[in-house]
Parts: sequence; C-alpha cells; structure tokens
Amino acid sequence: MESSPLLRCHASIRSPTHRDPLEVPDTHERRRWPHIFWFILKFLNLYYHDRVVMTRKCHICRVKDYLERKRRLAMTRGTTRSPPSTKTMDYLILAYEEDDKATDDITSCNSISEQGRCEVCDFLWWNSEGVPEVYDEKDIGVARWNHRGSGVLSVLLLILAASVLCYSGMVPLIRYWAKPYQTLHLMLKSTLIIFISTFPLLSFCSKIRSFSRSGHASKYSWATVLNVRYLIVRGQFLNLPQKGLPGTWLLVLCVGYALIIQGYQVAIFLYVSECDITPYTIASTITGMIFFEMWGLFTYLVFFIRTSFQSQLDLVLAYLKENEGEERKCRGVLFATTADLLCFEQFCELLSAIFFPCLVLAVVTNATRDYLISGVDCVIKDPRIRDAQRNISWLGWTETASTAVIYFLALGGFQANYMRDQFLINLIHWKTEGKFPRFWRRLTKDMKHLESGSGIIFASFVFSVIGIYGGFEFHDQILVYLSISCSPNITTSDMCI
Repeated sequence: MESSPLLRCHASIRSPTHRDPLEVPDTHERRRWPHIFWFILKFLNLYYHDRVVMTRKCHICRVKDYLERKRRLAMTRGTTRSPPSTKTMDYLILAYEEDDKATDDITSCNSISEQGRCEVCDFLWWNSEGVPEVYDEKDIGVARWNHRGSGVLSVLLLILAASVLCYSGMVPLIRYWAKPYQTLHLMLKSTLIIFISTFPLLSFCSKIRSFSRSGHASKYSWATVLNVRYLIVRGQFLNLPQKGLPGTWLLVLCVGYALIIQGYQVAIFLYVSECDITPYTIASTITGMIFFEMWGLFTYLVFFIRTSFQSQLDLVLAYLKENEGEERKCRGVLFATTADLLCFEQFCELLSAIFFPCLVLAVVTNATRDYLISGVDCVIKDPRIRDAQRNISWLGWTETASTAVIYFLALGGFQANYMRDQFLINLIHWKTEGKFPRFWRRLTKDMKHLESGSGIIFASFVFSVIGIYGGFEFHDQILVYLSISCSPNITTSDMCI
C-alpha cells in the first residue's frame, strides 16, 4: 500500500539524496507571493523597522549563539561576568524580535556539513510540502514593500489612527455624558468606538514589543502575532506562489461588508435623514469606512494564521510519526510549533475578551431600542419617521450580525485552541499504537504543559452579564434619531450625531 503524501515528503527530508535547503535554484520554483498579501500588511501598518526575513535557528541554536555573543562581548570589555541565564530568555523574542544585525548571515546556522546540520533549524524553513526551502526578501517580493523607514511610518500612522479614534470617542462622550436620557445613545457609540479601536490598539502593543525586545515585553507574547516576521513564517506553509491566498471568498466578504455598511449609512443620511450633512458627518463616514476595512482585513489575517497552523500541524504530525523514537529532534520541532501556536491562542483569547462584551452590548442596546421605540407616538403616526427609524435599526443589526459572522468564520468557532486539542488527541492515539510508547508519552506531556487557562474569558462573561442587566434599566431615553420633527423640544445635536 502506497504511503501518504505527507509521510513521503517527510521521508524525503531524511533521505541523503534530498536537495540541500541551501541549494534551491533561483528559477520559477520560487515565485513571489501575491501582491495582495503585502498590500494587506501595508494597509494595516504592520511593516517592520528591520529586515523581515531573518536568521532561522531553533531555540537551542539561538540560545547557544546568544550566549556566545554575550561571552565575546564580555571578553572585549575585559569583564569576567558570566552570560545571563537561559531561564530568563523568551523564545518568541529571540525568534522574532531580536535585532537581526547581531546575527550572522541568513543561512549561517545551516551552513555546516550534511552530517552536522541541525534538522530542527531546517524545519523552520519548511514549505507547504514539508521541504526546507531557504528564501530571502527578494524571493517572496517583500523587499519593495518593506523599505527603509517603514517601521517609523507604521508607528506614525498608528498614532494618527489613535488620535482620530480618541477624537471620535470624545465628541459623543462630551455631548452625552451625565445625560440620563442619552445613556442608550452613548452605549451605542461607545460600543462602536471600542470595536473599531481593537486592531490599532493591539497593533500598537506589537510595535512596543518589537522595539523593547526585553524586560516587560515578554508579558505581551500575544503581540508577536502581529509581527510581520511571524506572519511571513505563517505564509510559507500555505504555498502562496501557486495557490494564492487561502479563503479568497472570506477576503472578499471582509472587504465588501465594510463598503456595504458605509454605503447604507450614506444612503440613510441622503434620503431619509432630516439632519444637515456637516463636515463632521462626512469625515466620520470616511474614517468609519477606513476603520471598518481595517477590521475586515485584520479579521481575514486571523483566518490566514489559523489556516497556516492547520497545514503546519498536519505536517508536524506526519514528521513525528516518520521519526518516531528520535526524541531530541522531534521535541525540538514540537517546541517550535507549539510556542507559535500558544502565542496565537493567547492572541485569540484576548481578542475574544474584547469582542464578546462589545457584541453583547451591541445586541442589548439595539434590541432595547427596537422594543422601546415601537411605542413612540411620532413613529407610529408618521410613515416617514417610521421608515427612517426602521432603516437605522436595520443598519445597527447589519453591523452587529455581519461583524459577528465574519469573526466566527475567521476564528473557526469561539476559540482557537481546538487545533491543539485535535493534535493532542492524535498524540494520545499514537501513544497506544506506536512502537515507542515512552516517546509519545514525553511528547504528550510536553503538549499538556501548554494548557494554561486564563481569567480573561471569565471577565468577558462578567461584563457581558452587566451589559444584559443594563438593558433592563433603560428608561426615558431619546430613541428617535435623524428625525428632528419628532422631538422639536430636543436640540439638533442630540438628534443628529
């Protein structure tokens, strides 16, 4: 019976006749990645202040290299102080945040004899078929996009985005604060602002981690997910030159839904609103469309990473089965994979902790408004006002429902840890069926060390319950928007913003 393609590709890695990963010819075998991928990263301001395709070394080799450089530096300075302990080292900082100028050439770790090559380091260059393939920035086409000054430009644009969001949040806060009859409107606006601020905030934390590289930066390990170096490693498992971006249908959906929502909002202002179109209205509509597009592309990026891990875990499982019994090598491969996976799980957990309370509050406030507005006299008597309020309600529900559907499609459910659970189930299976039960027990034990729970989701649940309770406490609210004739005694600023 013929072996599976996964097992054949891993068997080829062990074969002496397998092509040297340093000798991949510069032909059409290595075509550039799709330009749309680099455009997405550019639009999201995710580019780096340094080279993005850096030296690939396993954790053991990196620690040896790091300690050796520290020892040489100490000798140069004439000190006898011993190098720092490896216990304080963060794998993700060494692998993705370390200054690449301090390392040797991009292929230095692999530039040794066939007998002495570190196969775990080769694993870090695997492509979608499990074959180590070394590339640089020109090979994949990122050199034109990540130019000198990209890192500074990304930070400046994020600061500009943060300033716009602060202004957008302060205007309704100042107008509606301490006004009991505007509590519902304030919650609607606040939910929207918090929602579209999620990505810029997380991206800014990623920049802080990249620039600091040490100290308290290790607490923000989830922020490594938005490091372009991390994303490039994710892309190499997806065969982007031949197959293009995965889930193009979701990419179209993520881009299109923002345009549809903003187009619907513009139509409401033009055709059913009684309020004047002001410069603030135009600016808020344009910025809203930009931030909704950023959220859509960011959500697609979550799907991109998840799909990459699904491909990688299949390859790793086949590799472990093919190399059963070679504990040191397999544990090195497993560590590198699970360290990146745990980083992604922590990121998704934090993202869900922000998203779910916003979702619950949006549902509660929209549902509360729909129930209360049905009893307003002017809405019942005037068909024009009733039509305007119906469209405003549909807009709110469209925003809420489409955002939730896209998020759950990208994440593959409510959490991302299902991939680790499925992988662990396969390890447990081979622990009973494999030739080396002790080998599989050690790997299973290593995987179970990653099962670290968090109170973030619980906190999210608590805030969600508070939001639901608040929905029953609304009374005497301004419920009719954009229809001045319905409430002539209320100021235009309360009705039109």
